[in-house]
Amino acid sequence: MAAPIRPQAIPYSLFPIPCSCKLYAVASDFVSIFQEEYRALRPRAPMPPVVVRFRRFTSLNTRIRLREGQILVSLSDLLEGAPESVIHAIAHILLAKLYKKPIDAAHSLRYKRFSSSAAVTRQTELIRGARGNKRFSGPEGRFYHLEEVFDSLNLRFFGGLLGRPELTWSEGMAKRSLGHYDAAHNTIVVSQVFDRPSSPRYAIEYLLYHEMLHLKHPVRMRGLRRCVHSREFKAEEARFPQLKEAQAFIKRL
Repeated sequence: MAAPIRPQAIPYSLFPIPCSCKLYAVASDFVSIFQEEYRALRPRAPMPPVVVRFRRFTSLNTRIRLREGQILVSLSDLLEGAPESVIHAIAHILLAKLYKKPIDAAHSLRYKRFSSSAAVTRQTELIRGARGNKRFSGPEGRFYHLEEVFDSLNLRFFGGLLGRPELTWSEGMAKRSLGHYDAAHNTIVVSQVFDRPSSPRYAIEYLLYHEMLHLKHPVRMRGLRRCVHSREFKAEEARFPQLKEAQAFIKRL
């Protein structure tokens, strides 16, 4: 007697899923594509029921899971108009991950080309800005004011020409993500772990300076790869006078 199929506790995804994950529509036309790719990966296995739905994710997200003998697929509604070959690639990749099969290189390349194209990248950025929820605690901390630090750095390193984005402290004492620039919301977020008297000013200045460089040097695509820290970015970062001290302090956090 075959062992019962248990639900997967963690869904497989092509991307992490920040979402306002409301159900959008049933993608019945896509079921046959997933069935084709399932048969190609598992030619002798029984065909389970497949349910494919679009959801209003905040990015180009996809996920798959096995529950009570059914394959449940959630696709970003951004994929509704995607070419059929791309949907085949997504179906193959998700099913291969679910059943721990090798991913075909051609399918992987096809999906990467689609997701990294200028049109898709721009669309996902717009959707993330429109749907994503961003909570701000504001630039004023107990010991440091981010706007004051930003303005000082702007004059010293950028001639005062860099437009000031939203600046905010994180909601918690995050150590895994000390700072980041969110292009969709034009916001620099800095961890509250720096807002204390034991944090030297040069450390928070360096962190903010690094994120300001992301404003000046946006992410570029080199073929299918994202270039986050370009040669120009690194050259300007090296100009920070207390670079080594700041990086050493950050490592000790």
